[in-house]
Amino acid sequence: METSKMPDRLNYSTKAKQLLEKVDEVNYMGLGLKGITRSELFLFAMSLGVESKTKTEVVNPYTGGLVLDKSIDSKTQASMYSQFISLLIDPDNELDAIADKGHVYKMAEQYANTGFEIIADYLNKKKPKDLVWDLFLELDTQYEEIKNTMNRS
Repeated sequence: METSKMPDRLNYSTKAKQLLEKVDEVNYMGLGLKGITRSELFLFAMSLGVESKTKTEVVNPYTGGLVLDKSIDSKTQASMYSQFISLLIDPDNELDAIADKGHVYKMAEQYANTGFEIIADYLNKKKPKDLVWDLFLELDTQYEEIKNTMNRS
């Protein structure tokens, strides 16, 4: 996606589109169209990418995009912009950067692209039941880290 153009949708790769077709077919982890909107799925994928701290360029984008701008729900937009702001080096002097929707969308798409790769890995290697337990263990670990940080304060 070219950042000089005003984006009208969130893009994803053709590879991610093929993944989502599989996810829809089996409704893996309730992530198919029967369970959630594409905007929510994008947010989930973006969150996985953010957690991994890895952005992956969207190569060979699917021409139709994933979510039209007008269909992006408020929690997804809020998460995209808050993540963008959190990456600013000097937020007090760079806040004008959030007016560049192209940069915000590109960052979100790159994190989501990483998240789609993680979902593909889950789909290929883990049964939903096993994945749920792995995610609960991850939550427990994060909870303990937060609790320990707060106890030190």
